[in-house]
Amino acid sequence: MATDPRLRAGTLHYGLRGLLALVGWLLVGELGIAVRERWAQPIGLVVLRNVGASDTSVALLLSTVPAVISLLLVPAIGLRSDRCRSRWGRRRPYLLVSAPLGAGAMLCVAAAPTLAAWSDALLGAWSPGLRKLDLGFFCLFWTVFEAAAMTTVALFNGLVNDVVPHGLLGRLYAVLRIAGLGVAIFFNMSLFALADTRLFELLLSIALVFGLSIPLMCLMVREGAYPPAAPVRATGTQRLAAHTQLLQCCTQRRHLWAFGAFMLAAVTFSPFNTFSQNYALGLGLSKAELGTLTATGYAVSIASAFGIGWLADRFGAVRVATVMMALYSLIALGGCLLVRDGAAFRGFYLAHVVMSGAYFTAAAAMPMDVFPRAEFVRYNASKDIMVALANILVGTSLGPLLDLSGHDYRLTLASAALFSLLCLGCLGRLLVRAPSAATEAARTLP
Repeated sequence: MATDPRLRAGTLHYGLRGLLALVGWLLVGELGIAVRERWAQPIGLVVLRNVGASDTSVALLLSTVPAVISLLLVPAIGLRSDRCRSRWGRRRPYLLVSAPLGAGAMLCVAAAPTLAAWSDALLGAWSPGLRKLDLGFFCLFWTVFEAAAMTTVALFNGLVNDVVPHGLLGRLYAVLRIAGLGVAIFFNMSLFALADTRLFELLLSIALVFGLSIPLMCLMVREGAYPPAAPVRATGTQRLAAHTQLLQCCTQRRHLWAFGAFMLAAVTFSPFNTFSQNYALGLGLSKAELGTLTATGYAVSIASAFGIGWLADRFGAVRVATVMMALYSLIALGGCLLVRDGAAFRGFYLAHVVMSGAYFTAAAAMPMDVFPRAEFVRYNASKDIMVALANILVGTSLGPLLDLSGHDYRLTLASAALFSLLCLGCLGRLLVRAPSAATEAARTLP
């Protein structure tokens, strides 16, 4: 009996039981990804606050450095992974290196205070000080962790694209998002308040979950056979590859507006997300209360995820994302004008979590709507490069500005309002330049 084509991915063929097993093991891998994304950054902010790091240091370490890593490291490893052919496939050999490396770096982050104390005693009068040593070790090992983690995330998405039937990718990512939000709710409701008293144990937990769940997934998920890698062209250099790729992808104005929308959306949310913990604690909120607010917002996002996805399927991802960004713009403007104390912050923060999540859910399928299908990977990679550049620019500018302003975190709300309005302009141009009905029909899967 012929295999249902909807349950095929390349040379892989699935029955219902095999498909459910695949989803289950990918959820195991998603556990490691979610722990890195939902646990590590809030705890990293706690550590930086404890050692007295400046806002410039926070912005560089948690915003700019990851963007630089994604710009320089991930495309190079991704290219090698695309061309890899082994009996383990092309994604799993790299995942089996990057995940344990990230876990080892996180173990070193957990041990940074001990290493700092040992180095301080060893250096004696030559020591720059215990606090500076602690911050230095944290920055070093955290950067290694971020490099390994971002590489792992990119390879995980590549694995999903290779082994999951493409007609089910949208629903699978909805399930993965819900699972990730569930991990975040658990952390914010039960663990975040312990960040000061159980910091070592939390960092150790991140290392173990990240370092064990992804290799376990790799052992249980099978990759299919791939066609031979295309020969490398002799012309050009790898250093110019990204530059040439960007030029080729910017030949149509619609794609330029799309790149602008993705870049501005990224920098709309990232400044407040980076400094929201410092903002909240400065207004008198406790970590437990902030965790409860975050968990409540994530619960609303879980409840609304499938509804927003249905709207995006029904009316188009660009239209629904535009509506969500317009609503968020109003929230950001209101926050910039009205947030003056803890009570006002609580309402704004909850609205921010819910509406930013709604935008990301609506915009998840937007690249598939605006980029050509035949060259989707090339265009999407160009988009990622542009987003990384935007994050680098904003991250390196906002941290020093906050330090000079005396830690006036309302500036993060002002930037959110400004960038969301600019993003709305780009999204509006995308809607005006929407493809014709005939073109849209040609792009739709049968």
